[in-house]
Amino acid sequence: MLAIAFESLVKLFAFIAVGIFVTYVLFDSPMEIWRRSSASLQLDQQLNFPNVMSMFAMLVITMAAFLSLPRQFQVMVVELKDEKDTWLSRRIFPLYLLIFAIFAVPLGLAGHLLLGDTVPSDAYVLFLPWYQQQPWLTLFTFLGAISAASSMVIISSIALSTMLSNEIVFPWLYRANKNHDTDYDKFRLRLLTIRKILVLFVILLGYGVFLMASPDTLSSLGEIAFGAFAQLTPALVAAFYWRRATLTAVYGGIVIGFSAWLILNFIPQFGIYPHPFEGGFLPANSMASLLSLSANIIAMWLLSHVSRQSVQERMQASLFMEYQAPKALKLQRNKQINYQELELLVSRFVGEKKTIISFKQFQRSIDKAQMSNVAYNQKLLQHTENTLASVMGASSARLVLSSALEGRDIALDEIAVLVEEASSQRQQYSQDLLQSAIENASEGISIVDSDLNLVAWNKKYVDLFSYPSELIYQGSAISDLIRFNVVRGLCGIGKVEEQVNKRLEHLRNGSPHSSEREHSDGRVIRIEGNPLPGGGFVMLFSDITTYRQAERGLKEANVDLETRVLERTQKLEQTNDALALAREKAEQAHVKKSLYLKACSHDLMQPLEAARLFTSALASQGNLTVTQQRQVDNIDHSLKVANDLVADLAEIARIESGNIKPNISSFSVKSLFDDLAKEFSASAVDLEIEFRVHCSNAMWLRSDRNLLRRILQNLIGNAFRYAGPGKVLLGARGKGDSIDIQVLDNGPGIPVDKQTLVFEQFTQLDNQQSSSAGGLGLGLNITQSLAQLLSHPLALNSKEGQGCKFSVEVERTLAQKEVLTVKPVINIGLRDVTVMCIDNDPDVLNGMVELLTAWDCNVLAAESYQQALSVYETHKNDIEILLVDYQLDGNFNGIALTAKLRKMSRHYVPAILITATTDSDLEEKTLAADIGFMRKLIKPAALRAMMSAMLTKKLQAKYLQ
Repeated sequence: MLAIAFESLVKLFAFIAVGIFVTYVLFDSPMEIWRRSSASLQLDQQLNFPNVMSMFAMLVITMAAFLSLPRQFQVMVVELKDEKDTWLSRRIFPLYLLIFAIFAVPLGLAGHLLLGDTVPSDAYVLFLPWYQQQPWLTLFTFLGAISAASSMVIISSIALSTMLSNEIVFPWLYRANKNHDTDYDKFRLRLLTIRKILVLFVILLGYGVFLMASPDTLSSLGEIAFGAFAQLTPALVAAFYWRRATLTAVYGGIVIGFSAWLILNFIPQFGIYPHPFEGGFLPANSMASLLSLSANIIAMWLLSHVSRQSVQERMQASLFMEYQAPKALKLQRNKQINYQELELLVSRFVGEKKTIISFKQFQRSIDKAQMSNVAYNQKLLQHTENTLASVMGASSARLVLSSALEGRDIALDEIAVLVEEASSQRQQYSQDLLQSAIENASEGISIVDSDLNLVAWNKKYVDLFSYPSELIYQGSAISDLIRFNVVRGLCGIGKVEEQVNKRLEHLRNGSPHSSEREHSDGRVIRIEGNPLPGGGFVMLFSDITTYRQAERGLKEANVDLETRVLERTQKLEQTNDALALAREKAEQAHVKKSLYLKACSHDLMQPLEAARLFTSALASQGNLTVTQQRQVDNIDHSLKVANDLVADLAEIARIESGNIKPNISSFSVKSLFDDLAKEFSASAVDLEIEFRVHCSNAMWLRSDRNLLRRILQNLIGNAFRYAGPGKVLLGARGKGDSIDIQVLDNGPGIPVDKQTLVFEQFTQLDNQQSSSAGGLGLGLNITQSLAQLLSHPLALNSKEGQGCKFSVEVERTLAQKEVLTVKPVINIGLRDVTVMCIDNDPDVLNGMVELLTAWDCNVLAAESYQQALSVYETHKNDIEILLVDYQLDGNFNGIALTAKLRKMSRHYVPAILITATTDSDLEEKTLAADIGFMRKLIKPAALRAMMSAMLTKKLQAKYLQ
């Protein structure tokens, strides 16, 4: 419509330009045109009775046709988007017509004066500028004429094609097609195709008339066509202003009027017989059109009085016209309404019992003696109408009451319509109530009928699964919605149709179910389904992301604490086992390896342990200078490097001894990657590494989680060592029945000829990064050995100067439901905790005292078995935890001493055994005795974590259980 409005402005401006040019450029003023054309004399000749009557006749015909033309209906009704627009159009449109009327007379007189009969009179506007050699104005006028013609063609063709498709083509197709297709996209494409074909058909029809009819007769044919369109106007006016008009009368009037127009006006145009009104005081065509229009009106009026309106007609009339029941009230002002007849009328629709109760309540609510007859009648009619409206709706109640007051009966088919309306209204009310209830629910809700079609849902349901609008509608198949979710991976791994059929079978069987599903965006949705008694299913979808995140955070915090303690303990145990195995295989081991394992004896570990404790205690003081703090950090780092070297050798020893037994289980890649991301986040910041992790939530694998984690730790640590500063990526990619876990970096890379050598023991490449990284060159050898133990192929792809890509191929398995449990966590500090330390090495004991004192603990120390018994006897009620060395003086050990001290106490005392002994079964003995276990060299953070865990366990046992 914006384009049509624009062309109207083009036409208007072109007409104004020509009008001004002719009136004030070709001539001095309109009066000069009037004078030179002798218009006054011509006007006197034209203003005779026949011409005036002819003008009024044509005016009546054109006005009637104007209201019924398709293009006028399209613009005034179809394209009206806002009722407020009518206020502006009622004021602008008359001005628009007035402008054309003002210039029409001067242009017509000027064209007759200058051009005469050389051109058709309807072409004066186009030829007047050309007559004065004004090509630009002529072109502008031509554009205005083209604009006007194109707008009429466009609007008329669109309006006629819309009417043809809506009233003829689509009803016929709907009746012919027994299987009604509910696919919206197909219907939309079909509708557009038919509309386009009908537009082309209408345009071709108009073009055919243009080719067959002479141009000179087009205006007369237009006058005749206006007479045909005018036959629709009486029905249109009656629909808005005369309530008693019936459908039969409308059809009869149109048929009679159109038949009269056909016989009196249209057929004579072909010369079959002479025009019956030729030679009359009015033009023959106008007289025939007026006569046929009058016959139309009279026939409609007569038939409306002898025919009867149906219920549907009355209800439709009530949509356009005010209800006229007040007239019925006026008829009853002066006579008494029969109370019993109204009661009987209501009982036929409401029931006799309810009617008696209702009318008795009405009688009790009013005082008839204090009211006039008119007021009483009005109250009685209102009560009757309200009672009927409660079962059949307001409009139907008014219709029944009006028919009763006017003495008219209601046919059985009309009563069926009323009952159907009442039933429809009750059903609609129930649907509205149900929709309102589920729309205001916090959960997503969907209801499926027994045919597995969607019948009700709310906006929350659509938002949770991001369904497209064309997929979800009343009656849509639930299989399409399930398939949409399966394709997006919301239902786990598996074939699409198998997943869909599996869930449809659950619905058909009416099996209640409850599950949780995590979406790719991290949202966790709880799904609950229950069967309906009459068939069908109701589903509830709750977003429990917040609860699961809180649950996961608590669990991860607890698991992380336990995992760190366990990892540190395992590393110390692995180191001692590796040293013991290395001593047993000293003759076969490498010379450097043998010398290093001999040095890592108990006597070496003790001073290293003491040194580590002293540095930790010194680092905990807050009064160190910057230089002193740097020196302490350097010492601590050196001790850490020594500890790492011992750990690597222990790992080699354990692998070669064959003591590692894989514990195969299924777990998600994401959980493993999350642990590694947390572990290396601090190192990434320190080494200026851009560390990224990428994997899918749906990927699950089957392996030993701890050994696979160790493999990836070595690969990531190796990448950090050689790529820093740079970029490191940890990712996973599906590869059929396996998952390819890759570690990529942009470091210096490994030459092709040395890619086998790097997996040998004690091998490091000669470059700047390796010289500054330290280590013995055992990391990749350990990684290769663990990969072979787990039967996971390990591959290396690298080019010198282009970084490295290590990949581990792991068996893939189906995703499983992870059961998340929440354990209560109590965070305990070590301030004012009384700790008893027992160690036969004075240096280690003093270092432990210094470290614990720095942690604000109350420390009691003992160097021997007997001294420990004496000190404990004195302070047994104050001591909260024991730190015991395994090897004590004489033949005593820490496990036996702990058991003795616990017998002396009346309450449970947690204990931690700290030792450098490499006995393979020592940890099992310690755990059997309910004692924590740590191997030297201990890490202060690990010791602090284990102490907190032991004290927490004590409180849980005392208060929570």
